[in-house]
Amino acid sequence: MPASTAPAAAAAAAAAAPAAAAAGGSARPGLAALLADQNLTAALKVLESAIGGAEADYTNAAARLAQLHINRGFCHQRLSLSRKALKDYESALAIAPDNVLALFRRGQVLQTLNKKEAALKSFCQAASRADPATDLALLIDVTEAIKALGGTVPASGGGGGGEGRAFAADRSPAAVAAASDEAAARALPLLPAGAGGGSLAAVEPAVGAHREPHAALAAQPTADATPHAGGAAPAAAAASGAGPAGPGRRTSSGGIKVAKGFFGQQKSKKPSEGGAVAGDGSAASASGGGGASTSGGGASTSGGGGGGAAAGPHSSSGSGDDGGGDVDIDCAASQAAARSGPGAAVNGAALHNRGGPGAVDVARMLHHSNAISLAVSQINAGKLSEARGLLDEVLAECPEELSARVARGTARALLRDLAGAVEDFDVAIRVEPRFADSWKRRGQARSALGDADGALSDLAKAAEVLLATEGEARSAPARAECHFECGALHHKNRDYRRAAREFERATSLDGSNVQAWNMLGLCRVSMGDIRRGVSAYERALELAPETREAWLNLGQALKEEGRTREAERALARLTADPTQPGGIAAYRLLAQMRQGQGRHADAVKLCDRALSLGSEDMRLELLYLRAICHHALGNVKQAVLDYDEVFSMRLREGQGRAAAEEATGYRYLSFFQKEMALYQAHSIDRPVVDFCPDTELSAVFKESWCKKGPIGADLAHSYKAQPPLPPSPPPPPPPPPPEVLAALTAAADAVGSRLQNRHQGFLPNSRQQRAVGFAALELAQSVHAMLAERRRGAGLWVNSEGSSGQGGCSGRHLFGWRDAMDIVVKWRQLSEPNDQVVWVDLLTRREFEAGFGSHTPMYSGQTKCVRYYMNFGRAFALMKRVLLEEGHAFDASNRPVPLGGRDKREAIEKAATAWELYKVIGVDCWVVVPLASIASPGAALEGTRLTLVRVPGQPDAAEFSIRTPVTPPRWRAFDAELEAAWERLAAAMAAGDQPEAARAILQFAFYWYNFMPLARGTAAVGYATVLALFWAAGVPVTAHIPKDYQVDWEAILSQHPDAFIARLAQWMLPDAVREALGGPAAAVAGPSPAASPRASSGGGEGSGAGGGGGGGGGGGGGGGGGGGGGDAAKAGGELPAVSSLPRCGEVLGTMRRRIEALNGPGMSRLQL
Repeated sequence: MPASTAPAAAAAAAAAAPAAAAAGGSARPGLAALLADQNLTAALKVLESAIGGAEADYTNAAARLAQLHINRGFCHQRLSLSRKALKDYESALAIAPDNVLALFRRGQVLQTLNKKEAALKSFCQAASRADPATDLALLIDVTEAIKALGGTVPASGGGGGGEGRAFAADRSPAAVAAASDEAAARALPLLPAGAGGGSLAAVEPAVGAHREPHAALAAQPTADATPHAGGAAPAAAAASGAGPAGPGRRTSSGGIKVAKGFFGQQKSKKPSEGGAVAGDGSAASASGGGGASTSGGGASTSGGGGGGAAAGPHSSSGSGDDGGGDVDIDCAASQAAARSGPGAAVNGAALHNRGGPGAVDVARMLHHSNAISLAVSQINAGKLSEARGLLDEVLAECPEELSARVARGTARALLRDLAGAVEDFDVAIRVEPRFADSWKRRGQARSALGDADGALSDLAKAAEVLLATEGEARSAPARAECHFECGALHHKNRDYRRAAREFERATSLDGSNVQAWNMLGLCRVSMGDIRRGVSAYERALELAPETREAWLNLGQALKEEGRTREAERALARLTADPTQPGGIAAYRLLAQMRQGQGRHADAVKLCDRALSLGSEDMRLELLYLRAICHHALGNVKQAVLDYDEVFSMRLREGQGRAAAEEATGYRYLSFFQKEMALYQAHSIDRPVVDFCPDTELSAVFKESWCKKGPIGADLAHSYKAQPPLPPSPPPPPPPPPPEVLAALTAAADAVGSRLQNRHQGFLPNSRQQRAVGFAALELAQSVHAMLAERRRGAGLWVNSEGSSGQGGCSGRHLFGWRDAMDIVVKWRQLSEPNDQVVWVDLLTRREFEAGFGSHTPMYSGQTKCVRYYMNFGRAFALMKRVLLEEGHAFDASNRPVPLGGRDKREAIEKAATAWELYKVIGVDCWVVVPLASIASPGAALEGTRLTLVRVPGQPDAAEFSIRTPVTPPRWRAFDAELEAAWERLAAAMAAGDQPEAARAILQFAFYWYNFMPLARGTAAVGYATVLALFWAAGVPVTAHIPKDYQVDWEAILSQHPDAFIARLAQWMLPDAVREALGGPAAAVAGPSPAASPRASSGGGEGSGAGGGGGGGGGGGGGGGGGGGGGDAAKAGGELPAVSSLPRCGEVLGTMRRRIEALNGPGMSRLQL
């Protein structure tokens, strides 16, 4: 007990006798003696009897009851029964909210319970309530207690006493009851913010309740309550911050000013219509179900003194006085009239008449007030059923008891009786429609019931009432909470635009609302505005640097943007103490980032650390991530163990739908990945040229793997599982000479670094870059071998069993375009075995004929896709142009959708967003981009499909994407085009004509990108081929891809290869080659689809207005990469001649050697 306890204890003991004398005429005999003997147990019995007797004696009942509760609390405190003492002091404060001794005592108990912030708050409240009549010895103890906790003594207190507090103006029993009632209403916890998801969290104890800033992570809502953003993201917690509990507000001196007409009885009103509860705004907190202190002030009958008042709405009954000044009103009589029920003619004067008819009402009011106070304490303690029982009794006698209705509504909501909660709040609103808390709580309950419109309406009304009753400045924090609630509801419904507007409004009203900034960041990131989302997270962390959830969200956003070092620093704040909320999620994000960078061994170590913590949180996801990393590194034994554990795991109870679907997907994938790992192990030392996974693996298996679905009947009946690993694998063959491998690796790394896209969302992946370098070198050397044979008048013959185009047949065939692409595809399959890189024509015949193909969104719902939104403007303009030229689109059943008349065509021209265009057309639709043919001049090929579909379950949302189905007729057309381009480039290379070779290489790339014959990996395989062929032609590409530029999209959004060639030549080719190409190609170059960083990460959906290749996402030529090809070529340095290097296909001729080469020299050799 602090040193200041002794004098304060003496004050309490000295006060006990006078208090008893004031009520009963003489001190309770023996109480002083009992205290002197420190016989506190006996003293407690005396006090229990005195409290019981006080309920029948109404002379100075308030003061007596309050002091008796303080005295009993003192005894409990001395007996170290802190919880009981706290309850006593709260009971005293419910009756006399300004009792300095009760506030001081409560602070002492809270300090004993190690709730220092709450204790300091209580001490400061005691100091601010003091006036010249306060015991100065007690006041000195209060100030010393504040200083001991590092606080600052309030500069001003109650002043000269002219502004009386709760009982200074009226100590009548009715006023006592009214004050107690109001305190009870303020003590109730608000429903958790964003409770619309049906996850009403348990409430913490209200008295002295304190949440650590990161505690929102400790009890995260389910995925249904708060959904994940764009891959990355964790669930948002409810906001912290106080909201007002009622229309009245406490002035700086402790009194409550109420606007005229707000509580006042109108002559035409029935008694049941006059009740209201005032609050001071400090009670109810929306911090995820946390409780609130009951220490706020009670009702006041404004005895005069300074301080303005909020202008309140005029009564509908009409008092005939429109003045805005403060008036004295009989709030106690109003409350008493409400309690008496309909038809009871009890007026304020009768309540003061001892022994009169009102005496019975007073006793009942005092009983009800105590019952409500107890019920509130039980709600905050989690004893919801007990609280409801008490409140049921109160409401059985007084159905329109306002605070009882609000309290029971809260208890019912937390008990999941949401419909019953709404009924209680309905009554509370009918009794007093100007009590904002009732509107807010009903809105939260409606949200949990799924009534989004009703919830939004109630929350808007709560903000309106607050503004009308408390004024703009005073109500700003509470209105911010209402906007926060609306934002959380919109976020749950994936309406990120409206949610962001609500959170922006919340932060403008209350710039210190950390959770509003955090949620604003979530919305912005969910819309693809990563840079602006990061700014919001950073603001939240400026306000509360210990907010772990914001650090997690910031780390994920920075990872998505590609700012890996900054992401590591943010996530390190969480992994420093991984046992705290967010620690495991941070490890998972870091491991995913390492995998995305090609640093699989580092990712394994991070997964090991997270799994060693022994938590079930994200265990399945971490096991799967570790498995695919082991798989990529060739650690098949460990990968199979992890895959087996993932496949056998059951879903955790209580998982949200989205999380459960993700976990189920991992379980399905683990089966396919395990089979692929075993296939790799059994083929580890086979010569790569002698086999092809695409022809050896079952078509049904590959199709199911690509779809990531369950094991279907077709697969179960036809597939033969891979045999297990041998118990004692044979020793590995010797590795290649270190100097030979080092020379190949250095060249591969130099070439592969040219692969990197310098745009948000593309992490630099060293493993894939090295694989691209090895693939480019092997292909370039194979092309040299082919050219050597051609010069001799022969052709290069290769093994058919290793070719995807020969269906696994034995024998040999001439090296063609598909054999060239097989070289690159096999390297791409090894670099990241988690990707389904397979040839589409080797899936099942049914799937091939149905048009299995790629699907890449640019804009989905309300989200700008991080990687590809930069292409939106040009693609959107192209779709509108094709629509207007063709006069129709196609629906989901491939039936034409005519555009109609001139009005519709004009609306299409004016449409600036995907949603606007969808509203004009009215159905899901697509158009095909026609491509010019080189092999068959005048003919057109079917390019990609620009697709516009509505997103279900999301308001005002459409998806704009490219879909490229691969069907047999389309395959035959592109096969002929690629074969012709291959022959042209081979002839030009054989003749040494570098400009024509360059043209043919880029024509080949143009048709490859538009073909999209792989389930995944078409873009990387295509650019690796470009690097290889230019290297083989003696014109190696040394320039890096310009910033905010995507080579494959240049081809997809061009309708002629010459336009594609002209754009790439600006930065890719040396000056001499680019100038030699010259001619008409440069004239059709047009603008590039590359967008500036500002266009790709900020603003709205983007504008497609404007014809041609412009559009809202279009940028200048070359995407900011500059037009000087020669200067760009110098940037990357010189590459060695292909012929000067060892033969890559021979040195790295098996999967074992290839995996070890990708792992690098620092890794140990594979041990299956």
